[in-house]
Amino acid sequence: MKKISLIIAAVFVFTGISFGQTAQEFLNRGNQFYTNKQYTEAIANFSSAIQLMPSAPEPWYNRAQCYYFTGMYNLAVSDYTKALSLKPNYLDALFQRGLSYNKLKNHDAAIADYTQGIALAPNDSQFWYNRGIAYSDKGDIESAFADYNKAIALNPNYMKAFVNRSGIYFKKKQNDLALADINKAIQLDPSYVEAWNNRGVIYNSQNLPDLAIADLNQALKLDPNYSKAYLDRGISYNKKKQNDLAIADLSKAVSISPNYVNAYIMRGAIYFDTKRFDLSKADMDKVLTIDPNHKFAKDILNRIAALPKP
Repeated sequence: MKKISLIIAAVFVFTGISFGQTAQEFLNRGNQFYTNKQYTEAIANFSSAIQLMPSAPEPWYNRAQCYYFTGMYNLAVSDYTKALSLKPNYLDALFQRGLSYNKLKNHDAAIADYTQGIALAPNDSQFWYNRGIAYSDKGDIESAFADYNKAIALNPNYMKAFVNRSGIYFKKKQNDLALADINKAIQLDPSYVEAWNNRGVIYNSQNLPDLAIADLNQALKLDPNYSKAYLDRGISYNKKKQNDLAIADLSKAVSISPNYVNAYIMRGAIYFDTKRFDLSKADMDKVLTIDPNHKFAKDILNRIAALPKP
């Protein structure tokens, strides 16, 4: 993510007019509340600053940041847009509006913002990387792949770009290249949980559950509440036919993330395979409360319903 900068000049001067100290006090308080992650209070202060100096782009940008970090992405987009209307080449506002659009699943708008940012700052690897994410989320993995390549060319130590490019290699079933990239990511930042988890997933796909478990153990050591690692380690244990351990991990995953569909599906499938049909049915029923159209859950429930009654 772009570095967030909330440094505002001590006195704002626009068209030769010096604004009063009251506006500056609102800005200073807003900045302090923002630093302390007290976003509601920060928004109130930035709003007061905007009332006093509506032609300054920075208070609009700062308030947008608060909206972004509280999940109010539509309001964030509105304020970033206002900041950009006042300062058309405001790179941070372009970058953050792109993030907001992507959160809203408006991937084309995000791509447009990142493309404009690239035109203004073609050597900024973050714009290339984030446009790659937007392309990937849109389903255009070839464009994403090209952007991750460019980000890495500009910044050979861009750890997250290696992680994401590894994911594309994995989707293409080019596991050797996927492993090379994820190994590089781990070398660059051994504390990055997702990299360890992703390498475990690659090992699982190669039917190497022991190697997968070692990596997933490391992921969970770094973040004991990383529910995906429990799901993937559960898959590893299932491959080793250690289903009690698999169920324990999958149960932990859903205790952390109660709507984790894939964990319920995996646990329900293990229950079905081990003829614990009531437990399997409970898991598949839970899946359908979360995703009423889930085909696999429906198929398992139909198979359970067709079993001879005791």
